[in-house]
Amino acid sequence: MARPQKPARLYQRPDTGEWVIRDAGKDVRTGQRGDGGRGAAEEAFSKYLAQKLTKTDPNRDPQNLRDVSVGVVLTHYLETLREEMAAPERQAHAVKAMSAFWSSKTVADVSEETCRAYVKTRPSASTARRELGVLRAALNKAHRSRMLIGAPAVWMPPKGAPRPDWLTRDEFARLLWALWRQKRSKHAARLALCQFYTGSRPRTVARTTWARRADGPWVDLEQEIWWRSGDDELETVKKRRPHVIPERLVAHLRRWKRIHGGTYIAETARDPGQPVWDIGKALEGAAVRAGVKRITPHTLKHTSITLFIQSGGSAEDASDYFSTSIETIQSNYWHHSPKHQARAKVQISNLGKRPR
Repeated sequence: MARPQKPARLYQRPDTGEWVIRDAGKDVRTGQRGDGGRGAAEEAFSKYLAQKLTKTDPNRDPQNLRDVSVGVVLTHYLETLREEMAAPERQAHAVKAMSAFWSSKTVADVSEETCRAYVKTRPSASTARRELGVLRAALNKAHRSRMLIGAPAVWMPPKGAPRPDWLTRDEFARLLWALWRQKRSKHAARLALCQFYTGSRPRTVARTTWARRADGPWVDLEQEIWWRSGDDELETVKKRRPHVIPERLVAHLRRWKRIHGGTYIAETARDPGQPVWDIGKALEGAAVRAGVKRITPHTLKHTSITLFIQSGGSAEDASDYFSTSIETIQSNYWHHSPKHQARAKVQISNLGKRPR
């Protein structure tokens, strides 16, 4: 009786130490050797299996959960959805974080027990929740693509109560001055000031150009409008609607364009023509010098919305200007408003009294 053919597998050749993919009697080289190359070899193996699955007959029968690895499902998710994603690098980052734990497991191993075990390996429950959300999307995608006979339920830790951090106006002024005083962090000061006045996400501000374009955000200084997204960009749940540019920021933008020029609103001399993607380290250093608490670039978005609400802005105006749902404004920021529970405050003083 003929011996059944083994499925494709990763194999390390004992003579050379090279990692190869053995499939149907053939060896596919990964270009990796030794223990140090195992991780890259596993990634190559996952891509090989995903490509093999997508090249087969689309009318193929879905596979049993125990016959498909989670690594293959995650790779298939990225490869097939990359053109549909507005920011595929976010999903790619989550997949990379999950690969060490999940790649060696099959889809049948996905359970509440293994998901709880995964949460313990991550720095926080909120981080693990976001990553497990990508895993759930990948499994559902594989099921819809007839890659799996079903999609197991993905247990996720409960969503934590939102506690957005923020700076006072005085704290931000000290932080901005600390950034501006050093030549190497002046570009970070420009980005921080834009976030403060627009409340946009760090990536949106970083990608903004002076000239109009269809594939990304740009500023119209004549009409004084900041277009948070281009016409050809995919719309996601994180809305990026245009907004008017405040007068103070318009003056800064016009001066920066005249003095610095370039393609993006903030560039560095050592990397002209490229956006400044991350100012996290610059903010950390400036926070120490300014004597304020440690923040991240996203804290500036929370700061902008919080100070807007504190100054008496309405939830409707905040939702429209900051491109944030009114539900999020009311649940995360509205308690900072001087109008918050104003009528209740009057009524609570008259407890037990009948109205005249």
